[in-house]
This record gives sequence, structure tokens and C-alpha cells, in this order.
Amino acid sequence: MEDKGDFKLIESFEDEDVYILSKSLKEKWFNYLWQSFAAGVITFLILFVFSELIALIILAGVGSTFFTIFALPGLRTASNRNIIGAYLICIVVGLSCTYIDSASLSGGVAISVATLLMVITDTEHPPAAGVALGLAMTPNLDDAYGGSIFALTGAFVAVVLRSLLAPWLEDLV
Repeated sequence: MEDKGDFKLIESFEDEDVYILSKSLKEKWFNYLWQSFAAGVITFLILFVFSELIALIILAGVGSTFFTIFALPGLRTASNRNIIGAYLICIVVGLSCTYIDSASLSGGVAISVATLLMVITDTEHPPAAGVALGLAMTPNLDDAYGGSIFALTGAFVAVVLRSLLAPWLEDLV
């Protein structure tokens, strides 16, 4: 292999660990199936009930939270503290940014402020940033309030499910 400073040029795949299916699939196949299925069913139910009320960006944020708790429940960002803390921060920030007239500016401010507040409070949960963005870019304040209620409900459902299912959840990565 040729070394060019910090950059290494890979000459063959022999140096890389190349695979298609997860190495832990054989031992965790049942968890892969039921945790993925549960994430989809819960997301479907929430979308079915609330999809007329909320923006797609907010839906994506909440759906990403369900992915996180079902696929990576052991991550710090999947902890109950991080989920609830990040959602509270991002909802307040997103709603505050709805008063900015420019959608681009409100979205940028929402992400900047939400990121800062999540990292300084150790409540990082990346999907919640999508909620801040979605709320900030919602043109109608009533829709933003509805979206915030949906997002907070989704966060609480995620925390309850994670807590109830904790004995059976495994990291799938």
C-alpha cells in the first residue's frame, strides 16, 4: 500500500473489511426482525393518526427517533434523557424561529441554536434537530403548534416504548 502522508491509497480490498450482511445477523436475527417491524408499525400508527396535521420534516424527525430506539437502543443519543431533552429544546427553538420571515434564515437559525443547546446540555439527539427545522419552516403558527404537540407526543411514546422493551432491545449495529 502506498502511503501519501495522512492519505492511504487502498490498492486492494484485502486491506478492507468488505461485507454485505451484518456480521451479527446469525446471532441476532430475531432482534433484527422484531425491532425493525416494531419501528415500522409504531411509525405507521403515528403517521396514520397524525399525518394530516404535521409537516413531513417533523414526521421524518419523529420517525428517525423510532429508528434510533429500535436499531441502536444502547447509544447515548437514544437515552430517555437525550430524547426528551432534545425534543423540548428543539420544539422551543423551532417555535421561536417561526417568527423569522425568511424560511431559509429561520431554518438555519433553528439548526444552529438547537445544536448549540443540545451539545451544551448533553442532550444530543440528532432526529430532534429535524423537528426544530420543520417547526421553524412551518408557515402557519397553528400548524407549528400542532406539529410541536405531535413531536412531543412522539418523543414520549418513544421513551415509554424504549423503557418497556429495554430488556429485549439490542443494538443491531
